[in-house]
Amino acid sequence: MNIEGAALSMPTFCSNYVVQRVSLHCLVLLVWASLSGCSAPATHTVSQITHPRLALATAYYQNGQYRVALDESQKVLGVLADHAQALGLQGLIYMRLGEPVLAQKSFLLAEKAAPLDADIAHNHAVFLCEQGRYKDSFERFDSAMNRPLYSEKAKTMWVWGVCSHKSGDIQSAQQLWTQSLTVKATAETALALALSLKQQNQDIRAAEVLKNFNGSEAASAETLLLGVQWARQSADSETSKRYTSILRQRFPNSTQWGALQREAFDD
Repeated sequence: MNIEGAALSMPTFCSNYVVQRVSLHCLVLLVWASLSGCSAPATHTVSQITHPRLALATAYYQNGQYRVALDESQKVLGVLADHAQALGLQGLIYMRLGEPVLAQKSFLLAEKAAPLDADIAHNHAVFLCEQGRYKDSFERFDSAMNRPLYSEKAKTMWVWGVCSHKSGDIQSAQQLWTQSLTVKATAETALALALSLKQQNQDIRAAEVLKNFNGSEAASAETLLLGVQWARQSADSETSKRYTSILRQRFPNSTQWGALQREAFDD
């Protein structure tokens, strides 16, 4: 699964090389134990050395400790120079450090090492989109989508839609978000599509998107509150009451329910 989602100008949806929910402290201990046991270093396989280092580098990256993450990723590359996942992670790190030339170099090396890796293509696409290289970005997103075993297609379509929206192609963005929702319904995709339609004065379609999503198990506190707002604006008291009831029952401790109780919709 990808590390990067869309750290663009729209909501953040970051996702490759995901570490299990283990604390950094635990990971450090695990790496130390795996690399400093009683046996001689020569007895370790390459994967036994690189896998825990890559997991640690990823954890540091996700924790925003980019310099430390870079150091750990370079230790992996010191063992295996064409380690595709480490190169891809290094590209993400350089992207966060504001080093686009080094990021692009890392992504290209990662693609050369693993030309069929959909996660690398996805993350490279996010980088290219941030650089305003939309055509190149879309080609990478399309490459990721064409991998038959790729399991994150809904997320890639969602992020691709954000990039299309950023490029000014609103219609393509809406089409991608619609397709994404058919694969996996998520709140961020439903909100993006509904709000985009609303901005284009397509109120009926926007309300329909929200209605379908709020009628599913995937409904979130955010989508339900927005549904209440829109229902009240259109004087639809029945829908407003229904969404209010669902919000109270499913998300009683949410900030959205608190805002609704205070009538503070901008919170």
